[in-house]
Amino acid sequence: MCVKLALLIAAIALLIWVSPYFAFVILGIFVWIGIDVAIGLSQKARPSLPPKDRPVHETKHHINDVLWLLENRDMTNPEINFTLSDLTEEDFIEVLEPYVNYIHARYDCLDFRATCLYRFYVAGNDLFDEISPSGKVRALLEDTFLGMKFWLTEKGHDSVCYFSENHEITFFALAYLIGRLFPDRVFTSDGRTGAEKAAEARERAITWLELRGKYGFSEFYSHNYLPIDFASLSLFLVYCDHADAELVTKIKGALDILCLDYAHSYHFGTIIGAQGRAYARNNINCAFRENTSDLVIDAIWNDTKKFGGIYYHKPSQLGMFQRMMNLKDENGEPYYTVPAAIKAIGTDMTPARIRTSFGLDLSEIDNQGLLGSSDRQIMFQFGMVALSNPEIINNSFDFVNEYSLIRNEFFSPFKYFNISLLRFLGVFPLISRGLKIYPNGVAIERSNVYIYKTEDYKLSTLIDYKPGSAGAQQTTMALLLPGGVTVFTHHPLKDKTFNSAPGFWGGYGAAPHAVQHENVCMLLHRIPKMIVFSPAPMLPYTHTYLPEQLLDEVRVEGRYAFARKGKTLFALIGATDFEYLPYNAEKAAVTEGLLSDETKRFELVQRGREQFTIYELSTSDKESFEDFISRVKANAVSFDGKNLAYHSADKDYALTYDRDFTVNGEVQETQFKRYDSPYVQTEYLGEDIVITAGGHTHHINVREGVRESK
Repeated sequence: MCVKLALLIAAIALLIWVSPYFAFVILGIFVWIGIDVAIGLSQKARPSLPPKDRPVHETKHHINDVLWLLENRDMTNPEINFTLSDLTEEDFIEVLEPYVNYIHARYDCLDFRATCLYRFYVAGNDLFDEISPSGKVRALLEDTFLGMKFWLTEKGHDSVCYFSENHEITFFALAYLIGRLFPDRVFTSDGRTGAEKAAEARERAITWLELRGKYGFSEFYSHNYLPIDFASLSLFLVYCDHADAELVTKIKGALDILCLDYAHSYHFGTIIGAQGRAYARNNINCAFRENTSDLVIDAIWNDTKKFGGIYYHKPSQLGMFQRMMNLKDENGEPYYTVPAAIKAIGTDMTPARIRTSFGLDLSEIDNQGLLGSSDRQIMFQFGMVALSNPEIINNSFDFVNEYSLIRNEFFSPFKYFNISLLRFLGVFPLISRGLKIYPNGVAIERSNVYIYKTEDYKLSTLIDYKPGSAGAQQTTMALLLPGGVTVFTHHPLKDKTFNSAPGFWGGYGAAPHAVQHENVCMLLHRIPKMIVFSPAPMLPYTHTYLPEQLLDEVRVEGRYAFARKGKTLFALIGATDFEYLPYNAEKAAVTEGLLSDETKRFELVQRGREQFTIYELSTSDKESFEDFISRVKANAVSFDGKNLAYHSADKDYALTYDRDFTVNGEVQETQFKRYDSPYVQTEYLGEDIVITAGGHTHHINVREGVRESK
């Protein structure tokens, strides 16, 4: 770099010597660049969240309690100690104001609060004039709805995320439903009438549904974000125009695909595993501690966590799928029924290899007509959180500038490089590719997931996924044990940020080359010393969440660790010795009391930038714990920093970093069909999904609007 800089300076000096006028050209260029930089730096991002020191407004009644009473007037709930008749106009206003103020301030995740307010408005509409003769309650809600912004192209500066998959469908559903409430009223964000806004939102929603039908969910198996999709689609289905057969069928088809994904990953009461977007609590809390996907799972497989046939849950936005499943339409029919074939997958305990593929690599999107700035193109690119990658960075700059998005926190980093000369010269793709910058790893590209389920465990791995890149929220691998206990290994990005992603337990600093074959998973790490623009240095170790408190037995012996949970046995093999760190209350806090025994450890560290971890699973039906330990320790292992070989149970596993994975000399596939399981076979990018399980068959094609069961 120094040599190149010296050569550049020498060339400029030579040109100035040849022609003094060239000095003025150079000066003009630097002034031009300086003006662009100054303009960029002057664009301050709007806050995405309220100030941390802002006092929390405590209300006498909780909005979800009031909403429950409005939506279930013929029922009583012992958890709520008041009735609707106890509430005054002032009580309603006090309950609504925190949500209304949040939405007016345009803070991130306002769409989730708006979902609650929409349900509140629909459920209470017949009471508002009686409870609030002054019209204040109705006006408060209507003014809030009419002042909302629903998409990136509408006017107004804010730091709201409109564009990840779950936010997209939530905003589109809200724009459609609220627009239909007020067809003749004008929305201030774009000057459109409600009827116009609803028509536009319908087209965007149809596009979103068709994209999910063909490419699946980039937030694959996420038990933090897929429940939001369930909730928003359920809201959409219950309150949309049921005469619109195309829209109704496509919403139901998308719900089918979500239920199918849940069924493939479902085990021990949860879907915890390799996933597209997760936070710390999603990875390290047991199934019985989870409170998002549990709601969906309970509704699909008829578990017992419900009250009087209607779920009572906070926040209410996530309970909409459960509510819909208990409602009937005007003809007395269920709004939605989970297909029997899909339900049968979740209850089948036969050992199964399930391989799935979600999304596209960025190198593929141009051929699919998804590179550009149309609604369809932007919602796909931004939906996979692709902003700075070489394939799309110029497109991102163009879109950000066209719609003045620099003040949005999610796009604000563009201001440091928003130099028109460099954009004109087209150098940003070269810079992005050459520097391999941190944000490039955040984009959720094509994800191939390998799941192996038996009655005793589920092992799942994100196969060969961008080795060495950063990952803001992806989970590369996870072992799920009886009782919903999780074990996983990853490279932490930050050593002090425990509850966020990317941080200590969620996302990763540098991805391993990860592979799996049935009961064996291999992770090969080559951790760089730095990644450009990373928010933290690259830590020189990996760690495994291995909670002694939740396991029946754990033994750590040098570079081997062995554990038992019921009949399930598993081993970890490392390149260097494992080190169990003492119990740390701050690290355990994110488990919300799950890890309460301070005599039990839970973090197993392996140090070194070039290292590996091998998982092998077995059961006591096949061998005793002692025999398992002896056998694994006798297995041959070799590693030279790039090549890893392991021999176990008459199988030879070999992995070369960023190259092939072989079993008994046969190269293993790392790019899968869309669905490859005992229940469904669908080619990559195939749109016809035919599911057969439990003597039932179900057919889905979201693009064609096909949905039928036999």
